[in-house]
Amino acid sequence: MAAVAVRIDLDKRQVACSVHDLLPDVLRGGLGAPGEGLTRLSVGAELHRIVQGQRQEEDPRYTSEVAVDATLTIDGWGLRVLGRADGITRGPDGRHIVEEIKTLHFRSELHHPFARERLERYRWQARLYAYCLFPSGEASARLLLVDLGGQDHRVEDVAWSPGEVTAYLRARLHALVAAERTREATRARWRAAAEELPFPFDSPRPVQDEAMAAVADTLESGRHLLLAAPTGVGKTAAALYPAVKLALATGRRVAMLTAKTLQQALAVQTLQGMQRGGWSSIQIRAKAKMCANREVVCHEEFCLHARDYGSKLAERGVLPALLSAGPHLDPDRIYAVAHAAEVCPFEVSLELLDETSAVVCDYNYVFDPTIALFGLAEEGSLENTFLIVDEAHNLVDRAREYYSPRLSRATVRDARRLVEGHRHRVCRELNTLLGDLDRFITGRVSDALGSREGSQRATLEPQPLSEYRIGLDALVAPYFTFKRDAELWLARDPVLDVLLSLARVTDLLEDGGRELVPLAERTSAEPEAEALRIFCLDASRFTGSVLARSAGCVAMSATLEPFEFYRDLLGFAEDRTDTISLPSPFPRENRLIVAVDEVDTTFRARPRWYGRIAELVGELAPADRNALVLFPSYAFLQEVASRLAAPGHRIEVQRGDDSDRLRNEMLARLRGNHEPVLLLGVLGGVFAEGVDYPGEMLSEVMVVSPGLPQVGPERELLRRYFDDRYERGFEYAYLIPGMTRVVQAAGRLIRSSEDRGVIALVCKRFLAEPYVSLLPADWTASDPASLRREDPAAAVRAFFLALDLES
Repeated sequence: MAAVAVRIDLDKRQVACSVHDLLPDVLRGGLGAPGEGLTRLSVGAELHRIVQGQRQEEDPRYTSEVAVDATLTIDGWGLRVLGRADGITRGPDGRHIVEEIKTLHFRSELHHPFARERLERYRWQARLYAYCLFPSGEASARLLLVDLGGQDHRVEDVAWSPGEVTAYLRARLHALVAAERTREATRARWRAAAEELPFPFDSPRPVQDEAMAAVADTLESGRHLLLAAPTGVGKTAAALYPAVKLALATGRRVAMLTAKTLQQALAVQTLQGMQRGGWSSIQIRAKAKMCANREVVCHEEFCLHARDYGSKLAERGVLPALLSAGPHLDPDRIYAVAHAAEVCPFEVSLELLDETSAVVCDYNYVFDPTIALFGLAEEGSLENTFLIVDEAHNLVDRAREYYSPRLSRATVRDARRLVEGHRHRVCRELNTLLGDLDRFITGRVSDALGSREGSQRATLEPQPLSEYRIGLDALVAPYFTFKRDAELWLARDPVLDVLLSLARVTDLLEDGGRELVPLAERTSAEPEAEALRIFCLDASRFTGSVLARSAGCVAMSATLEPFEFYRDLLGFAEDRTDTISLPSPFPRENRLIVAVDEVDTTFRARPRWYGRIAELVGELAPADRNALVLFPSYAFLQEVASRLAAPGHRIEVQRGDDSDRLRNEMLARLRGNHEPVLLLGVLGGVFAEGVDYPGEMLSEVMVVSPGLPQVGPERELLRRYFDDRYERGFEYAYLIPGMTRVVQAAGRLIRSSEDRGVIALVCKRFLAEPYVSLLPADWTASDPASLRREDPAAAVRAFFLALDLES
């Protein structure tokens, strides 16, 4: 049974919690001990189910997954305990026996320094289930320990009595109540802060007031909001201010989620502008960037900051030092303090989450199932969290990626190369198992594709992969022991990569949802170019379950229309979701939008028009000013670039393999006062999204073609699925994603009230349905024909001439 959040009503003297919440605390040792975490991520749950099945086969009296819902009275307090016991049976004398199953690596975990505390925690879990189900003591309790690394198991009878458990519960109950009274004092301080919370800037903008009112109304009623607002509205402050105010007033938390780290700076600045009254915020930085070790190897045997983590954290006062230093917990400061105390900076960041009222982090920490295990999405924690999803249009594809794991021969072969040169027994066993897995992948790919290259739906059953998964996990603990003895540590271990890929692929195969399609892939004739993959067509079921657990969500973007597309594909419940679309706050005369409909850029027609498109780019390029020209693909870009002549401009061309250094050099040339730049890039690329071009850095954006995704096997799977489920196949698979890229790219141009510029749309489709209806309403003013100019180049020259005369 999923854990429930602890609920304590001090006035009514009532407590509701899970059995897990009542277990004794265990001081954490080091990080990354053999078996720690891997069981949860891998086969622990699978083996748990297998053992329950075996118990039912061998014992007809055995009942698995027995619900527990007990209400007890202790010292005038009502204590409701919820949970689910692994199983119940009867002994030869007819007496009930309550069983608790635990899977662990015997060779490592039973002899770990903290094994005694861990086993005692397991025993108390068995005692509590027995007491809740049989409070008079008419049942026995039993632990069944199952070895993840072999076939061994151990049975331990757990002694208990009602008096002993009642005394234990009394102590745990009063500890929970004392902690709640401390939290209530904190909440009182937060409520006072909410009353006097300052707006983070001088004053709200007129459109901002409307947005803030919508956010406040939505979150106060526990609903969701899709907020479409163009650049300049001030979406970040408009969402954060009412959300933080409500969170402080009600003892909740705000999580500001972004697609890119660069977007987090404004959120942090906005939060800092509101911080009065003793509430804290934190920015979570990616684990790799917070690592204080020379390599990202989270294991106590290799990393000083993982060794004795729990004891060092407590003894060296890391958390109090950080919490007393200022209201915002900056990752640089967290890193410095944790590094000095020789504890893991990233783990310290996660420890601090419970002390904060606002969190700024990547989407991953809430929506990615492989990362959210350690963050905000733990069961019970989201119901008191308001989510704000920035640039929410990005989450559709990102969420699909979370549920599209790949198991490749390349990774399997990397793992084999790592172990095959060693004579140790575990390496020989790993090499054999990985070899079998490699042949399994080859067989399934050949069955689906024959000798062809490409991607094809595959017949893939979970059982064979589950067996490989169990076999591989059984070798993980001895493999860690081997690595420790051989001092073989890697920042990225391919053996673990295979294990985690197997776990994700198997889990999703067992899920069996029709939106999860198994694929066989072959990208070239090379053996390592083969893979098995789950392709997630629609992640709305998964993201929707996260949203449903939250206290409320605001998803915002300049490109969040049509609303039904994002509501459907992100899983927002229709009866719990409001929408609002706000106008641009900037004067219309600050920009000129022209549509050039004399050319056809459809895939089949475009080769006939490459020359004319190149001429149009040269004609529309503004004299003595920088311009950005965006194409749907590198191939299209190159065809036009090879024909392009733009006297007076330096032509720069984005390439798929450009390094960060080359990209930064291009941006530096746009900032310079030298020769004007005509930068050719691709829609959806680094220059089209996520980069601001302030002031004179950019004066024109030309978008050549609506930028629909390329037709291919996977995109066609999406089209057929969306057609079947929503009856909007072409629209959801091609049209809206393509036009979203166009509007996002054009939004790079006008970012402030001082910015002026031209948006040029080059293709006849921009003025035809269904494309024209997806252009922002304030672009067309209900008259799409107004974007057509008899002489577009002359209109552009006249616009910039008027600007020059003004200045």
